[in-house]
Amino acid sequence: MAGRDKYEKRLYYTHMTEVEVELWNRFVERYPRRFETVDYDFRVGKGIPLEGEDEEAYIRMGKMLSQKRIDVLGWVDDQPTIIEVKKRVGLSTVGQVLGYASLFAREFKKFPLPFLMVVCETISEDDASVLKDFEVTIEVV
Repeated sequence: MAGRDKYEKRLYYTHMTEVEVELWNRFVERYPRRFETVDYDFRVGKGIPLEGEDEEAYIRMGKMLSQKRIDVLGWVDDQPTIIEVKKRVGLSTVGQVLGYASLFAREFKKFPLPFLMVVCETISEDDASVLKDFEVTIEVV
């Protein structure tokens, strides 16, 4: 599975803040060949369909709005990498990437287990240690 988007700098990425856009663009500049393709705002999980709604469009919208969203899903051949982009990483980031990995693995069984990565500007020694315990790659840009 190739990602839907080219791995290149952009002015805008769905649901990223200006700071996160800047961080991600610095990462892309530093590692221009790290990924072949990418997906942005990649949804995983079942979400929560709107109950009591009869129209399929509303049910689908409720599900999409409540699904978990991976900032970036990088691809090299069929190997996915789940990437969370944060200005400052905290322990909650560990839960995010591990949760995304679990949901992705359940839904996309034909792919290898995803690698995990955070792209950030700041991370404490404690948080970095915990991320490394869970084999999460840390890229400080």
